[in-house]
Parts: sequence; structure tokens; C-alpha cells
Amino acid sequence: MMIYLTVLTLHNLMRWITLIAGLWAIYRAYRGWWGRRPWTPEDRHAGQWFATALTIQFFIGGLFYCLPGSMAQMLIFDPGTVLRVPPLRFIVLEHAVQMVVALGLAHAGVALAPRATRHIGRHRRAALLFSLAFGITLIAIPWPFLDYGRPWLRLWGG
Repeated sequence: MMIYLTVLTLHNLMRWITLIAGLWAIYRAYRGWWGRRPWTPEDRHAGQWFATALTIQFFIGGLFYCLPGSMAQMLIFDPGTVLRVPPLRFIVLEHAVQMVVALGLAHAGVALAPRATRHIGRHRRAALLFSLAFGITLIAIPWPFLDYGRPWLRLWGG
């Protein structure tokens, strides 16, 4: 039980780090695009931090699929129930799929932005891909005001 609460707490705290990193990457990208600024190492690093934060979050979340008694294991042993119960389906299936898509988009932004031939193209690619990744991330989070919501901040046992 203590391992489960620790992983859950880390996943919740990493959510906020990921969102902050995403906002910073998006800010840098739009600032460069709309301000016609040169592409700098700081712009590249902002995107890398966002993609890295999402990757760490993905692996922490993936631990839930390995922990005994996790809801995710119901997908293997009782997929019918998971698919019929909307809150369970969201947490176990939809959340994970959406986050994989967001992770792919963030990494695509990191990989494809520097390949543009002009600075403005680099910023534009980064802005669009990071915005898509961030938007999907926001949709995939079980916010407290949703039927299947989780607390804003969850600390050990909270």
C-alpha cells in the first residue's frame, strides 16, 4: 500500500511539473514565432524539458499498470467492466492512450522543430506541436470537477 501511495503522490506532483514545463515551452515557441525571434538553445531546452517531464510522468503512470491490485489490471482480467463503466474506462484506458499521443506530439515537436530551415518555422512547428500535446494533456487529466476526478494535490494518503 505504501508503494502505491508513493507512486500516486509522485504522479500527482509530476503533473504540475509537466504542466509548468509545457506552458514554458509553449510560451517560448509562440514568443519566437510571433516575435520573429531567432531559435536559441533556450527554446530547444524548453521543449526538451516538456518532453522529458511528459516522459517521466508516463513512466510513473506506467508503474500503476505493474502494481498488484491496480485498477489498470482490470483491463487484463475484466475488460468488459472497464469498458462499461465510464470513470473506470477513462482512468484505465482513455487517460493512458491520450497521454501516449501527447507524449508523441511533444517529442515530435522536439525532433521536428530544429529541422525547419528558418527560425520562424522552427518556432511555428514547436508552437503547434507543443500546443497539441499540452491540450491533449489537459483533456487527459482527471480534474477534480469531473465525475472521475482526482484531487488537485494529493500527498501521501491524501
